[in-house]
Amino acid sequence: MTQKRNLSTEKIIEAAKVIINKEGAEKLSFSKVAGVLGVHSQAMYPYFADKEELKIAVINDFLDSLTEQIKEELQGISGKEALRIYGRKLHELLLIQPRLTRLAFGGIDYSQKEEARNHFKDLVELLENLIEPFAKNDVDIINRARLYRAVIFGYVQNELWGLFKLVLVPAQTSFEFTLEEAIATITA
Repeated sequence: MTQKRNLSTEKIIEAAKVIINKEGAEKLSFSKVAGVLGVHSQAMYPYFADKEELKIAVINDFLDSLTEQIKEELQGISGKEALRIYGRKLHELLLIQPRLTRLAFGGIDYSQKEEARNHFKDLVELLENLIEPFAKNDVDIINRARLYRAVIFGYVQNELWGLFKLVLVPAQTSFEFTLEEAIATITA
């Protein structure tokens, strides 16, 4: 049992992620998080005003984790290979935690949540920095980054919905083909 004085924002976020990964974001509640932590739900109010604030904190943590893991993979790598690694790693990480992915990329309006938008922006800027050497100007960088993100998120979404399970070509094979086509377009 976690004592109230040992409770922290990080522990609450981790417990919330366990619930979301197991049951989905719609089942998240202070009482369930408190149950995982072995505290009363009232003990969490000094850390989070409500469930929505907790969800935003979980999304921010998830986005930061994605960005950091991709950065680790990119150490000392640039060019087309860096784009390949970014795409493959983001694809992999999003599929590993499908319920967190659905929450972060389907359960929030980033135009209304500035803090979360800033965390997402870090992930996007990482990609834009990889694309910059191949682009003519800032608008070109944005357009190429949107194309690349659309490929990655489109495949993730289709895989999470099960739309690629009933076809002759495995989803990973199609993803690799499409990723290479996108890289060729972006770096042309």
